Amino acid sequence: MQKQIIFSILMVVAMIFWGSSWPSGKILIQYTSADIVAFWRFFFAFLASIPLILFLKISLRIDTKALKILAIAAVLNGVYSILFFIGLNYGSAGKGGVLVTVLIPIFTYLIAYRIYKKDSQRKMKGNEILGLALGICSGICLLNLGSVAELFGKFNTLFLLCALDWAILTLVCQRLRIHPLAINFYITFFTIILYLPLFLFHSNMLEVFSYDGRFWSMLFVAAVLSTAIGTSIYYVGISKLGATKASSFQLLVPATALGSSFVILGEIPSVLTIFGGILAIIATYLINLYKPKIKTSHSSD
Repeated sequence: MQKQIIFSILMVVAMIFWGSSWPSGKILIQYTSADIVAFWRFFFAFLASIPLILFLKISLRIDTKALKILAIAAVLNGVYSILFFIGLNYGSAGKGGVLVTVLIPIFTYLIAYRIYKKDSQRKMKGNEILGLALGICSGICLLNLGSVAELFGKFNTLFLLCALDWAILTLVCQRLRIHPLAINFYITFFTIILYLPLFLFHSNMLEVFSYDGRFWSMLFVAAVLSTAIGTSIYYVGISKLGATKASSFQLLVPATALGSSFVILGEIPSVLTIFGGILAIIATYLINLYKPKIKTSHSSD
């Protein structure tokens, strides 16, 4: 029981790390271009993950099929990071954090349902339909659909693509049968390889080593705390708490994104963003976590 409490606390810390990647990313993009920031984030995340892999004794053995899937996942990961950092140029980090983190599970569910419904007789349950309806309502709030210009603005477009990209990445990674931390390790490594040609096109790739302490502290948050440590805590938490309970902690990420954006950047979220975020959290719970009680009939003798 005490171990469960400890891991529950650690899971909350991990969600804070994940949420704080949004304001830290917004600060990082003020220093240099999105592709350069993305490369160095993955580079230092990869270095930080090596001792974690060794400490937890994670097997890194993979076959050819897994290698191909990981390569596809790395491309999706690389594209997501570029969209992520560019998008932070056009709006608040807190709102972006809420928008993307709440839309990912909804997009994932819709894509999976579309792909697998042909091979399954399974129909949508009532809680899933309600969750999708609330998800649409939350989208109206978060995307400011009252303005056509705002709807198709760069902020909304980039972060919608972020959520869609990560939803596809999630489904791609579901086909892998290796430890999640090994998946994270390889995807990070292959994404670095994907970004290596940047050294041929950017003469300022090494200028980051002349940046101030603010840049490096934010890179530490984004690369080490969020990508390496936060992810490791989450996957270890799954083994200790169970997948359902562990995944429920992800509902905290929109709140931690807003909270950390307020602390680090001084951003004050709008009432519409908060309301939309709450609706989306409820929608995510109904779609992914809520388990309707199965009625059992009792016969009398």
